[in-house]
Amino acid sequence: MLMGWFDFLIVATTAIFGAGIIVLLLQKLEKRAKPTPHHNTEQNGKAVFLFESKAMVDATPDAMAMITPHLRQMSEYDAVMHVLGTHFSGFREAISNTTETTQRIDDDAGKGLSLEIERKAERLRVTVQCNRPRATDGAIDTIERDIRMSELMMLRDLTQHTPQLIWQEDLSGKLLWANHAYLTFCDKLRSDETTDQSTWPNKPLIADLHEINLSKAPSLRRVSVPLPKQKAEQWFDVTSVRREDSLLHFANDANAIVRADQERRNFVQTLSKTFAQLSIGLAIFDKRRQLAMFNPALLDMTNLPIQFLSARPTVDAVLDRLRESRMLPEPKNYTSWRDQFTALEQAAKDGSYTEVWNLPDGQTYRVTGRPHPDGAFAFLFEDISAEISLTRRFRSDIETGQAVLDTLPDAIAVFSSAGTLIMSNKAYSDMWGPVSDERIQAYEVQSAIQTWQNRCTPTTMWGDLRRFIHLVGPRKPWSDIALLDDGRQINCEANPIAGGMTMVKFAICAPKHPVIHKLTRQDSALLAAKR
Repeated sequence: MLMGWFDFLIVATTAIFGAGIIVLLLQKLEKRAKPTPHHNTEQNGKAVFLFESKAMVDATPDAMAMITPHLRQMSEYDAVMHVLGTHFSGFREAISNTTETTQRIDDDAGKGLSLEIERKAERLRVTVQCNRPRATDGAIDTIERDIRMSELMMLRDLTQHTPQLIWQEDLSGKLLWANHAYLTFCDKLRSDETTDQSTWPNKPLIADLHEINLSKAPSLRRVSVPLPKQKAEQWFDVTSVRREDSLLHFANDANAIVRADQERRNFVQTLSKTFAQLSIGLAIFDKRRQLAMFNPALLDMTNLPIQFLSARPTVDAVLDRLRESRMLPEPKNYTSWRDQFTALEQAAKDGSYTEVWNLPDGQTYRVTGRPHPDGAFAFLFEDISAEISLTRRFRSDIETGQAVLDTLPDAIAVFSSAGTLIMSNKAYSDMWGPVSDERIQAYEVQSAIQTWQNRCTPTTMWGDLRRFIHLVGPRKPWSDIALLDDGRQINCEANPIAGGMTMVKFAICAPKHPVIHKLTRQDSALLAAKR
């Protein structure tokens, strides 16, 4: 029995709670059904906009119809400013007034339209109404008609004054309508006596532009119209659009584009002819690592088939083919060497890749990487086998000549016309001290003479020797004798050689008896008197 009363109480409580919820919902729906004062914008014959801080909170259907065509490009507030500002000259100034007031503005054209602008704090109410009785037209109809006429006049003005050729034709190719630019161009063609005028205007004069396109999707094509008098042709990029049972065409002047494209092709042909005459092999790879261009010298240097190169192989494929034909330096591990080529590609794109390839057959190539626009890069293959051979032979001749000089017992030094030490032998280093390879290019005759003076007794011959080395023109061999600080006598000879250079030779004289030496020694006083 107790459980029965308990169940009854639960059911009753639930029913009462549910009924209360239903009553509350009904009251809320009733409140929503009653319009509040600031939403009551439905008025007969009027278009009403209600804004709060430039945000539209409500509008009548006529008002929305007035600004709807402009809502894709601007906000509701800007659309109202645009539509009403064109008909009411004082609207923009009045709506910018922030004081709480009510203003009335009449339309500029005197069509019986008026604006009522009411502002209260942040709330703005704009009412458009027609003060003249009309049978069918209201304020919204008048403004919409004016807007449509204004837009129609603007569109007509645009199509007539645009430099673009615009025309319409039916599906059989008959001209229906054309703008001023099209008619002007047709008049230019009609002035030519060679133009057939018998079909005008039933058939368009520019026949090349009137290919019938029955597809619904817009099409683009480039066509040319001959100009016989100018012995030239006019190029157009024509866009055709299908509109029900007619075609609408838009033609843009493409002369500049065609001319630029022709100049580019001519430039590429000139480059191709230039590349064909180069003795350096050229391989250009695009950003996808595929061979985009090569010259005949590359075929001769690599012996790769032209069919293979014409198929635009990748860098890896070219390397593999070069390895098969033994045109690559054979590394210890070719796989790792090829994997490292990615870094070489990056170095080539940066313009910092240079490597000498010593091939198994004795040839030597210098491979240089150069960056190109749009991520492409080029490799230049230069055969430097003759240069390397000449360099090696020149180096061998120098080494041979140096070895010959080193076997001579006399100290020998060769100076250039500018007085720089070119070479010396081992006997010279033993007599005057060693001259390192680093110092030899900067070792001047003045430094050499200073060394000679420090090791010899005072004499005036060193100045004569310096003047002889710097002397320009024909010269006769010069010689003199000096005495080392250890008592040994040396014979110094200077002989002119090719290229204005001078070879200086120092030879140790045979020892003499002191008395004989004193008698045979030159008297400096007598030499001074002779001078």
